[in-house]
Amino acid sequence: MEPFVYRLPLKKFDVGLLPPNSRRVGSEEFKTAVTRYFSAQYDAKGEAALVTIDSDEIMVVALKAGQNPFQFVMAMLKSGRIKEAIPLLESLDRSTPGDVDILYNLGIAYSELGQFDEAVIRLKQAVQANPKHVHSWVGIGVAYQRMRQPAQAAEALRRAVDLNPDDGYAQRNLGAILCGEGKFAEALPHLRIAHQRLPDDPPAIYGYAQVLEELGGDEQLGHADELYREVIQRFSTAPIAERARTARTRIGQRNMRAQAPGGIRPDVVMYIASALNTFKEQGPERRQAIAIEVAMLGRQGLDINNPDQKYTLKTLPGKFSGLHLLAIMYAGFRQIDPTVDAGVDFAKEYAMAESIQGKA
Repeated sequence: MEPFVYRLPLKKFDVGLLPPNSRRVGSEEFKTAVTRYFSAQYDAKGEAALVTIDSDEIMVVALKAGQNPFQFVMAMLKSGRIKEAIPLLESLDRSTPGDVDILYNLGIAYSELGQFDEAVIRLKQAVQANPKHVHSWVGIGVAYQRMRQPAQAAEALRRAVDLNPDDGYAQRNLGAILCGEGKFAEALPHLRIAHQRLPDDPPAIYGYAQVLEELGGDEQLGHADELYREVIQRFSTAPIAERARTARTRIGQRNMRAQAPGGIRPDVVMYIASALNTFKEQGPERRQAIAIEVAMLGRQGLDINNPDQKYTLKTLPGKFSGLHLLAIMYAGFRQIDPTVDAGVDFAKEYAMAESIQGKA
């Protein structure tokens, strides 16, 4: 059952009902006094009300007996009705100023709507009321992150981490800022803790993998690849999974290049040369179909460092290794559109394969 909503044009409200110092229509004193006036009317009946005031009207949301106003607004936030909830949170803030939970949720709501200045104001009011409110410090840090002010973001997040080292969100966001500044070694312990505290959070898993990849030792790269694979398997439809697939290809290419004498893989040269012959025989339409099928298969992540021929295609007979398929895809897209980013750089191998074809 929805609450009763009463609307009153602002010009029809009798300002004489208010204290003399709060009768200037539109002022903060006026809004606070109106809120308290209507709240008192419903309190006298054992009920509760939320009051919002804009430039044209006063709206009173009369709740059912026993219904908690704050919990009512929280339910709105959880259902995604953030824009509707903000005026009601503002009403709660006017009726009970300095309440940390109200200020925190108001700040987060503004942040979610992209109103970051308003978010920071409310969240700073929350930490003024309670300097140890970790979630508000995290909220301030996230708002500053979104405003592209990393120094202020890091300062707030460090406060949160100092207050509660076990807060995974504070650790995750601080680690992300440090990575953005190229401070990967400093970011590592923060992202490790974030991964431990938030094992089901895709950004925490991805962030830990990313810093391991950047640090770049063999053991770290192997662990990073495992974490990227976990993101792909557990969150396959999320946008972050595509970034993880790209990262796995990048790691695979890095490992592959490390094994290539002179920086050129002879096996890739031969794979590309064979693909060019196939495309020449079968024509442009078939070439496109082959390249697209490999690209779709590659969305799950090709194991390009495993020589086993464990992949099959509908568009080509036989079995293929991951590296072989990647070479076929590169050759196909290089012919279709040389500007397309195939996610791997086989330019040297492609040029050598063309040279071989020219001599044939």
